[in-house]
Amino acid sequence: MSAPVFPIGHGAGPYFAGDPLRHVVRIGRTAELLSEPEFRVWELAHRSAEVTNLLAECEAASVDDAEQHVDSLLRRGVLAPVDDAVAFAHRYRLRPLFVGLGNRPDDPGHFAIGVPGLEPLATVGPMTYELWQWGWVAPSLWAHCEVLATIGEQVGEEPGAPAAQLGTVLDGVFALLSRSVVVLDTVS
Repeated sequence: MSAPVFPIGHGAGPYFAGDPLRHVVRIGRTAELLSEPEFRVWELAHRSAEVTNLLAECEAASVDDAEQHVDSLLRRGVLAPVDDAVAFAHRYRLRPLFVGLGNRPDDPGHFAIGVPGLEPLATVGPMTYELWQWGWVAPSLWAHCEVLATIGEQVGEEPGAPAAQLGTVLDGVFALLSRSVVVLDTVS
């Protein structure tokens, strides 16, 4: 099994400046211009955290030279590997894109995210909703893990190190990315 990768940045749409068409992905205060196949790989990375699965998705979507595009996007920081989860969590932060729609009386254990008046884009459990709701306040994913560890201690749970929260946080990040209700951005 290969190391997970996450797409970084916010898709800002196509950029028409002659041929070939480019797509803008904003990362921090900069923007990357991606070719059509690079952009398709970046989009598919929202659904496949593992490189081997991403390459299989690219093959199924008829993206030529997918491995080459993955390597290019990794070098440019538009995809980020999670080789070292703690270092990754220090380098990136969450940014929400949509509105919290809360839970319902008939399903109090799940929370919706999307656009008011429309079908939810994502329905998630309480921990992932907390990540979506409060993760952007933290200056990094690691800082969010530190807060979670502190909250656990305050409610009488066994003291937990931030690293013990990291797997749950990264699972939540993937769940939110796969529904396109957040973006990962660099720590500024």
